[in-house]
Amino acid sequence: MNILFSVHQFFPHHYTGTERLVLNLSKQLQKNGHHVKVLTYGIIETEDYRFQDGFLIKEYSFEGVPVISVRHVNIPAEVSFSIFDPNMEKIFHSILEKNSFDIIHVCHPMRTGTIIKMAKKYNIPVILTLTDFWLMCPRGIASTPQGNLCEGSSDGEQCISECYGSLWSDKIRQRFTDATLVFSMVNRVVFPTVFLKNMFSKKIYSGPSDLIRFGNDYRYIRYNTKQYSETSDIRLGFLSSLLPHKGAHVLVAAFINAHQDNMSLKIFGDPLHEQEYFENMKNLSNDYPVDFLGKYHNDDLESILEDLDVVVLPSLWWENTPLVMLRALAHRVPVIVSNFPGMTEVVRDGVDGYVFRPGDSDHLKDILIKIGKNPLLLNEIQKSISYSKRIEEEAFEYECIFTEEIQKHMQ
Repeated sequence: MNILFSVHQFFPHHYTGTERLVLNLSKQLQKNGHHVKVLTYGIIETEDYRFQDGFLIKEYSFEGVPVISVRHVNIPAEVSFSIFDPNMEKIFHSILEKNSFDIIHVCHPMRTGTIIKMAKKYNIPVILTLTDFWLMCPRGIASTPQGNLCEGSSDGEQCISECYGSLWSDKIRQRFTDATLVFSMVNRVVFPTVFLKNMFSKKIYSGPSDLIRFGNDYRYIRYNTKQYSETSDIRLGFLSSLLPHKGAHVLVAAFINAHQDNMSLKIFGDPLHEQEYFENMKNLSNDYPVDFLGKYHNDDLESILEDLDVVVLPSLWWENTPLVMLRALAHRVPVIVSNFPGMTEVVRDGVDGYVFRPGDSDHLKDILIKIGKNPLLLNEIQKSISYSKRIEEEAFEYECIFTEEIQKHMQ
């Protein structure tokens, strides 16, 4: 098969969950004998582009995966808000003319969503995998600017009243019309969690869908073989973007208030545009064993996880089974997670990790104290960890879907 993956951003500058999903699947499908390319948008890149069809375009390779990156000459303010951009049709037409794709797998429709319309013109089947809430929430995280969780946007009316204001009314309503159009044009919709599937089915899409859970590449896993004693030191880790909805500040507050002499905290992540938030956390933890270690790379994960005893995911939004959580569990590193279904579909409280009330630093503090006073608990947690599926299994499930849809188109 000749497969095109479409994603809103990609390596090497972007390296979080959805980008990693695309990279892992691309590499595995290449091993299975398929031809793969990734279409993405260069939201922060500026180098090595050439001008074509009114846009900038470049081709490069990342870890053996061919990538086509496009971007506007002058990036529109609403590039990450709008689902379709008619100005992009010509550049995507050129890409589809040059390459003979059998199927297109859209793993995030932000910025490159127009490829779905172009695929229909070329009669190419499209698979859509949803990894967050962006099609039903322009902010992508189903949370208001005030931090209130949102279970549905009421076809945009709640977006207008709580997030964007009346001046955005027409744009919000058009966006929801476009989202409905996306679901009418794709051939198959895939969700990685039951929770995300249920959220969409209640509010915007209730059609047929598949459940394919994320897989791990176990070739690079170094199993945690530590045996903890009553006097063991415990190294906590946070590995995510340093953005408020990821909740690093909740963990820092809990850690400081836990006052456990045998505990330290390592925070890996990029503050991106939230520099003030980052500086406030650093100032708060100046007198404590908290290390801010900056952006990490995928190749660093084995050594990072080898050095950690517990990974904490204190998210304040509806997380959707973070890949770093699955990676930690694959390494047999226990996790502590906020009580959101996207994570508790995997983590069982007191069995293979711990679960605390979202945003409740006191509840998290109590869990840290319990572990700090009795590190032996980690031995039992380690033994009970359930492993996620392998990347080979995940790729095979997608391979079957691709084959089915291509065969339908050939009939």
